[in-house]
Amino acid sequence: MLSFLLSLGLGFGSIDQTQLPAHQVEQIAREVMTELEVEMRTKPSLIVTERPEPTPLGALAYANGKCVVIVNTNETAWAQWGRFLNESNRAHWQQIIAASVAHEMGHCFRESRSFVANYEVDEDEFRGIQNTGGFGPKPEMVYKQELFADTVAILYAKENAGNNADYVIESMIQAREKFSANDPTHNTAKMLNRLIAAKMTRQGDETLGLAATRLLSAL
Repeated sequence: MLSFLLSLGLGFGSIDQTQLPAHQVEQIAREVMTELEVEMRTKPSLIVTERPEPTPLGALAYANGKCVVIVNTNETAWAQWGRFLNESNRAHWQQIIAASVAHEMGHCFRESRSFVANYEVDEDEFRGIQNTGGFGPKPEMVYKQELFADTVAILYAKENAGNNADYVIESMIQAREKFSANDPTHNTAKMLNRLIAAKMTRQGDETLGLAATRLLSAL
């Protein structure tokens, strides 16, 4: 299943490859993947190609632990970067893209499957998710997958974006809020705001996946 953070956006500023070359995203993705592969059962792989999905960045997570991160160069999909990236935050593009890659890899973490199986969505969130219409047969599962991956991305940003971490995290949450009506299964903003209000740090030698599970389970 192709999971994605950048999806189904309407009315945002478009980004093309003259502004953001594919090789730049590829380089950032490789750096993040190299850093996070220690948390994977198998070494992840990266594919740069043109696919029909409406997202420029995604991941295929397999039951055996294999993880494939995909940089999708489809022109229409590439415009989706405009959900996060604009001229006012150009100085932070690399860090925002890096957090997006961390999100995709979060879908591949072994803890992700355990979290999805055990996490209980509260009643208000469940009602909103069930109103997704044609967004697939398992909207609650999709929501939990996105919430977990978003938490991984926030933890990654806090540890790697330095003084810009709060800005990067806020950009992600604002995108979730802005486009929540397009796909309620990706509307994790409410939970993420609760999450960042708490102390978000790893404990000891905790992996990102274990930290994400612990923090979300405590909400």
